[in-house]
Amino acid sequence: MEQLQQASIDRLAQRGVAISDIEAGTRAFLEPKYHLTVEAVRLSEAVTKVLHKDEVADIILTALYIDEQAETMSDSNPLKARLARDANGHNVDELMAIGITQQFSAAATVHYGLLDDQKPGLIGEINDRTDSVNVYLDDILAALIASAAMTYLELAGGNNY
Repeated sequence: MEQLQQASIDRLAQRGVAISDIEAGTRAFLEPKYHLTVEAVRLSEAVTKVLHKDEVADIILTALYIDEQAETMSDSNPLKARLARDANGHNVDELMAIGITQQFSAAATVHYGLLDDQKPGLIGEINDRTDSVNVYLDDILAALIASAAMTYLELAGGNNY
């Protein structure tokens, strides 16, 4: 595993998102939506494929850096207040997440939108945390799940959905 990808996986884990969380979120998304039984080996392969793209790792590291910087940013910085409340109109978090999904398929981008709106499972838990700034992390997780879901379908013989 390359250093960049490992760094992004490590940063996710430090912020409370393990590879197993991405797999569980992907399974929870795929099984009811597509009425299938998700195979663990293929699921792991799909998540690995998503996490091992340089562009994905770059976005993860950049997004998490912004969340972390927002926690220590001076109160006089107008961006801090916007990030602290995940202000409407600050759509950079969504744009970065879409930057992940567009590398996989238009369907991944659509599914990201659904996940971002519904905030199921860990996505919602991260969104609702008040002990840290996670404006970007919840969107990144939703994008990783959507991208892994579409990658899983492709590995399973094609995304015909």
